[in-house]
Amino acid sequence: MGALRRAAARHKVLAGLLAAALVLGAGVLLTLWRHNADPYLTGMWDHQSQDLVFGRMLQMQQGQTTPGGFMGGYRISGETSENRYLFRENAAQDPAAFVVYPDQSGLQGTAFGILNKALGLLWPGGETRERILYGLNSTLFYAATLCLCGFVAGVWGVGPALAWLAAVLLAPWLQRGMKDLYWCLWLWWLPALAGALLCALTRRGKTPPWAFALPFAAVWLRCLCGFEFISVYLVLSEIPLVFCWARCLCGGRPARMWVGRMVGAGLAGLGGMAAALGVWLVQGRLFFGGWAASLENIRAIVALRNSLTDDSVSAVTVPQVLRTYLLDDAAPLLQLGDFAVRLPVLAVTCLAALALTAAVLAVRDRAALKTLLPPLCVWVLSLAAPVSWLVLSKAHSAAHPHIIPMLWHFAFVPVSCALLVLLAKTLFRALRPAHIH
Repeated sequence: MGALRRAAARHKVLAGLLAAALVLGAGVLLTLWRHNADPYLTGMWDHQSQDLVFGRMLQMQQGQTTPGGFMGGYRISGETSENRYLFRENAAQDPAAFVVYPDQSGLQGTAFGILNKALGLLWPGGETRERILYGLNSTLFYAATLCLCGFVAGVWGVGPALAWLAAVLLAPWLQRGMKDLYWCLWLWWLPALAGALLCALTRRGKTPPWAFALPFAAVWLRCLCGFEFISVYLVLSEIPLVFCWARCLCGGRPARMWVGRMVGAGLAGLGGMAAALGVWLVQGRLFFGGWAASLENIRAIVALRNSLTDDSVSAVTVPQVLRTYLLDDAAPLLQLGDFAVRLPVLAVTCLAALALTAAVLAVRDRAALKTLLPPLCVWVLSLAAPVSWLVLSKAHSAAHPHIIPMLWHFAFVPVSCALLVLLAKTLFRALRPAHIH
């Protein structure tokens, strides 16, 4: 028996490694197909923020450092892509010219800086290394998306999972932004993946205690690369658990146990955020030379994000911000040639499809009405996730119209597309002649 168990364990490990290789391989193929390793073909997103990463990589490449290890840049002409071009040219810089950006920990700058130095052993050319880093970021984003599609396929079916993938491939914001070295969009999916994996690890009503380290680590890593949109990530980690709770509730099975898991995951996520704040506090202590100065830096940044000190947006109200991004924003969420889908259209379509499906089930199969609750909960939370940031941080939202539309893709747009396919399947089954059932 022991030998059989060991053989089964080896097979599981090999199967896991094979699945990981296939997902990464598919991520590479999608990156090459969509040209996301090449910013010169697909365009760039948020030049100014990404320049901080290039500045940090260039600093590390030249063996320079500043206390705290924050990102920053060598400001010469003030152009938003100045450090990117300096990085590509491997241009030597005066260490004293480095301007530190202590507004966040900047893990992405240090991580890419280490990777860049390793790549430099094989590819000394800065442009080649730049393309490799873009390709890696894009590959990881597609890999994270495919993992989520696997989870969706397991609970809703292949059709909704393919709709989820299509929503990513047809999103112009994602196709430009997924390569961005500052925002690292694949990290945005980690909390959702943590929640999904926590659900998958649950067997016979028991969740391994260590599984709650997953949302902790996911939120911790994301916050080390920036606390922006923190409420979005916390909601994302809860969505899979809420779905499992609603499914148990509708199926007549005990659902109370999932409440405990939701609370545990939420506390773990908040713990990850607190741990990231601790790292930032220590970095500030090293840079500013004192705990009080570091704490004041954090307080000032938080106040600025919530418009307590930013006079330029202090008069903006939450309803104004919500109207801007919910109704007035003309940015397309999905694009296929000349055909574009915008937020109000997608939201109204989903609501109409839900109402139609509920009406048909009320006539044809009233008992099946309760099966609409789990996907409805997921859809509502997928909308609440981005809206939570618009409410929590109206200052940041009002001042960044080039960034906020990205939030709808985590996870409102893919959830909506998957939901529409799921509702179509439900309608088809409900409307089939009785003798086919």
